[in-house]
Amino acid sequence: MSTNNHELFPRNIFPAEELQVGNVEYRILRARFSNLYELYEYLKAKPEINRDIFHDLSSLTGSRDFAGKPYDQAVEDLVGELDPGYNEFLRLQRDINARKAPIHKYRTIKTVAGGHLNIPAYSAGNPLCYETEERIYKPKFASIHVMLSYYWGTTKSQVLNRAIIITNILKALESAGYSVDLNTFELSAEEDELAYITVQIKKHGSTLDMQAIYKTLCHVEFLRRILFRILETLDVENYWASGYGQTCDERFTRKALNLGQNDIFFDQPREMRIQGEDLVEDFENAINHLNLGDKIDIDKAKRDFSETSKILAKRP
Repeated sequence: MSTNNHELFPRNIFPAEELQVGNVEYRILRARFSNLYELYEYLKAKPEINRDIFHDLSSLTGSRDFAGKPYDQAVEDLVGELDPGYNEFLRLQRDINARKAPIHKYRTIKTVAGGHLNIPAYSAGNPLCYETEERIYKPKFASIHVMLSYYWGTTKSQVLNRAIIITNILKALESAGYSVDLNTFELSAEEDELAYITVQIKKHGSTLDMQAIYKTLCHVEFLRRILFRILETLDVENYWASGYGQTCDERFTRKALNLGQNDIFFDQPREMRIQGEDLVEDFENAINHLNLGDKIDIDKAKRDFSETSKILAKRP
């Protein structure tokens, strides 16, 4: 028996659709939240659980060592005050350099009308006595996609190191003049079914919301409590309860979501060789994985992250 969440929450939950990826037909279940407040309101409204599939709710039963803070606390943290770890997270941001992207440049065009009047030209009787500016270069755009899910053996330190790397790269690109579009989502599979959950934490053209990034990327409970609960409310039909699906790999995700060839994709930590033990090594591995060596000053970043590693080493 299916739930009626797509009828009760039509802005967030959508009816199942068919999606062809390559030669395979998938049944895809979509959920979308435009910000953390909308996600909070959905969970607090107590959407119906898909009890046909999820008899034992991992969002509730997962141990604190594995799944982080208890479910109820994780929900309140979506909109509540930030914990002391946020200030430490901000301290871990380094001023790494990205190579400058072209910015808006203009040239002056003389016209017979429009723009502003050039007094000397007007006085001399020159018909081209008006001047206007024409843009000749546009800024570069960077479309960035961040996978919110990862396999069960991923450690908390791997999650944190990836979050630090992601935020530093995003800030570096923005500081260098890139207009960054950020897409944060889960795409998981169980046989021929896909669960696609998007949680928007940055609108196109807006600055980075460090608080939203901290709440979604730095702690395992966002996946193992919050996203697990969303999955428990979707009308999946396969037996997702055995492991809550497998995170789709980059190649499949790019095909399924029709991502651009030059889009930057942050995969789960182990696929980017982020081990969670040495931040400097993890950063270099991530840059090599992303092929961003032409955009990021790696040597300077490694020096800066050496200082960050010292901060992490002092943590209890």
